[in-house]
Amino acid sequence: MKIVTGSDDPAGMNIASFIRKDFGMDVIELEGHPVFAEHIEKIIGADKNELIIVLSKHSSEKKVRSLTVHPVGNFDTNDLGGEKFRMSFYNARFARSILMNVHKYAQGMDYEVTYEATHHGPYSDNPIIFVEIGSTDVEYGDKDAGLVMARSVKEAYEDDVEVLCGIGGLHYATRFTSLAVRENIAMGHIASKYRINALSMEIIEEMKKKSLGCSGFVIEEKSFNSLYRKNLKEKLDSLSYPYRFI
Repeated sequence: MKIVTGSDDPAGMNIASFIRKDFGMDVIELEGHPVFAEHIEKIIGADKNELIIVLSKHSSEKKVRSLTVHPVGNFDTNDLGGEKFRMSFYNARFARSILMNVHKYAQGMDYEVTYEATHHGPYSDNPIIFVEIGSTDVEYGDKDAGLVMARSVKEAYEDDVEVLCGIGGLHYATRFTSLAVRENIAMGHIASKYRINALSMEIIEEMKKKSLGCSGFVIEEKSFNSLYRKNLKEKLDSLSYPYRFI
């Protein structure tokens, strides 16, 4: 496993300080932000298929106090690195283990613990997970949050649970987060409801292929009207992908 952050990222550096000091693990610092480090595996010298964890800040217009985990990739835009309509590989089982650790260790702290929907770069042929603190300078420098995220990464492992991709909901994937906690499901790539018009059969295939061990899809039913639901069902049926609505 390789752990990476940007030298100018205050939240990433906060987490990295505990990763190094308390847990004796190495963190690679990049000069630019990792979201723009295309094929980051080559830049940092990762072995083929070696897991990459990126420690990062999370920005939010609503300034949500959040501790998040998410996959990397793009749908029809690539304003923050990566390639349009391409996902990076994602170890959803390891990511869920991080999320569950955060859920445990952040009890009593005023933070929303959640998956985020798939977004931004970099594109990588290696599995990559972003671990983030949001969403202002106050939270970025919060030492308690930094320690929680560091410990959650250190103690994570590849949990033996079902992997499903998600479609629907908002950018903060609270419904899918609850599903993961309640039903022992690891969420793979997630397309929020705002990405519905970008969900071609090719991008649906990309989501499943790049979510390691994925067995199907779960769809937030109330995110879409009957026509959109029918269209999604037709695409998933034609691909012979199992799915269910929640």
